[in-house]
Amino acid sequence: MKRIACIGDSITWGFTLLNPWKQSYPALLQKRLGTEYEVRNFGYNDAAARFDADTPYVRKKVYRDSLAWNPDIVLIMLGTNDTKKRNWDPEIFERDYRKIVESYTSLPSRPRVVLIAPIRVHYIMNIPLMGLYPETMEQGVRSIIHKVAAETGLEIIDLKDLFTDTKYCRDGVHPQREGARMLEEAIYRGLFPEGHTS
Repeated sequence: MKRIACIGDSITWGFTLLNPWKQSYPALLQKRLGTEYEVRNFGYNDAAARFDADTPYVRKKVYRDSLAWNPDIVLIMLGTNDTKKRNWDPEIFERDYRKIVESYTSLPSRPRVVLIAPIRVHYIMNIPLMGLYPETMEQGVRSIIHKVAAETGLEIIDLKDLFTDTKYCRDGVHPQREGARMLEEAIYRGLFPEGHTS
């Protein structure tokens, strides 16, 4: 059985979904892949990549648990909460994001590590809800994740064009049920472009 660790923030965890244990993208990915895979959700609400952010992912138990699980595939989708003004610094983000990536690539299981450039952040009535800034996502976070992927040779799935408006993310960032289904579909297609085999 192959183990897939889904690393991320509230988008991964399934915030705003009525039943994230069944409706989040990791849960939907598990359902799609079946018994030959075990998919675990290591998302944490409000988590950021930066080590000294308001909610650093590396300081949470889910991070330690994900490393201890020694997965075969790691999907890393962090950076959305780093767009907050109090969290954002491009040099520190890149430094700490790289350290997180390296913590997985250096695991004994030698996992396939896939970087995910997150979905867009949208203004709602010209207001950055939850303090998340679209410009920082597009000009900072997304470009840095692409840079890290290019320099490390890791795969990247870019979700920039998945939600071009707020139809499926009414709060500007978190997908509702249909949006979560679309998110899982996009990640699955990026992970298994020719379909998966048992």
